[in-house]
Amino acid sequence: MTDGLSRTLRMLRWVRPAQVLWRLWYRARLPLFASPFYRRRLGVGVGEAPSRAVPPLWPGDAAAGRLILAGRIRLLGVEMPLGEQPDWHPAPRSPLWRFTLHYFEWLADLAATGDPAAASRARGLVTDWWRRHGGTVAGEAWHPYPLSLRLVAWLRAAPFLLEEADGAFRLLFAEALHVQASHLAAVPERDVGGNHLIKNLKALAVVGACLPGHGRRLVPALTALRRQLRRQVLADGCHYERSPAYHVQVLCDLVDLRTLLGEECPGWLTATVERMAAALMLFRHGDGRLAQFNDGDEGEPARLAALEGRLAPLPPAPAALPAAGYWRLERGRLVVILDAGRCCPDDLPAHAHADTLSFELSDGPCRLVVNSGTYAYQDPVWRNRLRGTAAHSTLTVDELDSAEVFGVFRLGRRPRRVEAKRNGWEISASHDGYRHLGIIHRRTVSLGSDGLAGEDVVEGAGGRRLAARFHLHPDLTVAFDPAGATLSAAGRRWRVTCEGGRLSLAGGVYSPHFGILRPAHCLVLDIGTAAEVSRLTWRIYREQ
Repeated sequence: MTDGLSRTLRMLRWVRPAQVLWRLWYRARLPLFASPFYRRRLGVGVGEAPSRAVPPLWPGDAAAGRLILAGRIRLLGVEMPLGEQPDWHPAPRSPLWRFTLHYFEWLADLAATGDPAAASRARGLVTDWWRRHGGTVAGEAWHPYPLSLRLVAWLRAAPFLLEEADGAFRLLFAEALHVQASHLAAVPERDVGGNHLIKNLKALAVVGACLPGHGRRLVPALTALRRQLRRQVLADGCHYERSPAYHVQVLCDLVDLRTLLGEECPGWLTATVERMAAALMLFRHGDGRLAQFNDGDEGEPARLAALEGRLAPLPPAPAALPAAGYWRLERGRLVVILDAGRCCPDDLPAHAHADTLSFELSDGPCRLVVNSGTYAYQDPVWRNRLRGTAAHSTLTVDELDSAEVFGVFRLGRRPRRVEAKRNGWEISASHDGYRHLGIIHRRTVSLGSDGLAGEDVVEGAGGRRLAARFHLHPDLTVAFDPAGATLSAAGRRWRVTCEGGRLSLAGGVYSPHFGILRPAHCLVLDIGTAAEVSRLTWRIYREQ
């Protein structure tokens, strides 16, 4: 049996039969969706203007809006032309980039410019999109995920679009909303689940609240959303995909709905927002941004600030999210966040990284030890390199991944037993991601008033190579010497010392956001030929 087939079978064992059936049902209907008969059934020239709009909670980027007015658009770190008749499917760009173009969330950027020409430009782009895509319900533009985000984006931008619009645009806009909402009701992503399904159900609830003729969708959408949140939001308030970035996305979706519904917001939705808000605080570093676990990025400062304003007063950061497996030590300015949980929901590995027992360390606004982040989803060079164990601040055995990442969103073998306990300022954790080699990795971290001390113990490692990595934030200046390394930033210095192996300085990368890749340093503590039970000890502490 080939390695590729073996790992695929190890992945498929966790797929639920219902997921397979939903996927087959969706694909079987694709020819129907592309047919003129189906499109006519959705309606032609039908629909009324929105009676309500989604509140503009999240600020647009005026600079990005001015770029659109100049005929270009920048998404996920990549800039492309966006003329009067745009190429809505630019072949050189990744599927995620094209999806992001079809989200239309960039309408908020145009609105943020305050330019009198912005609304006219926005109406022209909406009109062009509908004339090219409204004739048949086919292709990536009609995938349920961008469809969901686009519906919400259009309903959020409705006052901006309609204020000075003529009758022809008003009719086009109403028809486009009605047809898209009617199609979305037939294609929620029950095969994927996770944050995708939350987006679908949120959009259906939004159209139920905002579009005349679609009010019947509101109660079923909220009922299905409540059922999903019971599954997807863990007892500790963390979203079950265990990604700080996607946790924020889902939380923003719920805040959108809570604000839109106002006094009609059900109590369970408000309670879920409050629980997720408390969980969010565990992932915040001293610079206010997010830890980068599991397809994470640092977060957009403006959106995070807006979210904080909607959640105020903010709760204190919890010491742990035990159901998710995240732990936090905080002492003065020092913050340590440790991932000691399983990679993902077994049936949803899309955003899992092989990062078990990795940690991040910050001192006030200075990030010291980081994980490498997520540069792109479809990039063949960087996708699984940055999902791999060596891209995280944890330990590898023979340079193998502790979880079997492959494809774009797939995961085969993964840790099954991950345990952690706290004793004062110390956390002890272990995982069995290398159990197929007969190996257990144990890590202990202890936070003192001046820094962090750690120990990695590897059992069953006789004859193998062990390497503990400490990825350093690119803003740090690093001075390496035989006894350790000195890190400098913002007039402060920290010292890193290690025992039990050979310490070296290697190159690394850091991706704070999609499409951005910064060169960085990485400290590597390795043992070329390990004993049956090997120990690596290390310290990271302030010098001044």
